[in-house]
Amino acid sequence: MNGLEVRVYTKTDKTVLQVAGELDFSNINLLQQEIERQETRTVEIDCGDLQFMDSSGAGMLLSMARILDLQNRTLKVTHIPEPIRHDLEIIGFFRVLETLEAARLTGGN
Repeated sequence: MNGLEVRVYTKTDKTVLQVAGELDFSNINLLQQEIERQETRTVEIDCGDLQFMDSSGAGMLLSMARILDLQNRTLKVTHIPEPIRHDLEIIGFFRVLETLEAARLTGGN
């Protein structure tokens, strides 16, 4: 495995975590801890340089999305390479994020 590299870019109201390499069971804690460190309203995970994500990576991102949602914050996952996007669509990843977004917009949980 190539491992995972995380670069952090903070703007006024948003932090971008640019991830590169492979996100899997062996390194999800690295990204999770970096997400937990952020204090901005929006945390964006830029997956443009991600080569692989297994189900534990997807599960951790969904867990973090729920936690941030409870704090009235948002986790966005962007620039997802097509092979990874396809796998995430199959497991319903985006439906969960859409449900969280809809609940936030309507004031429900």
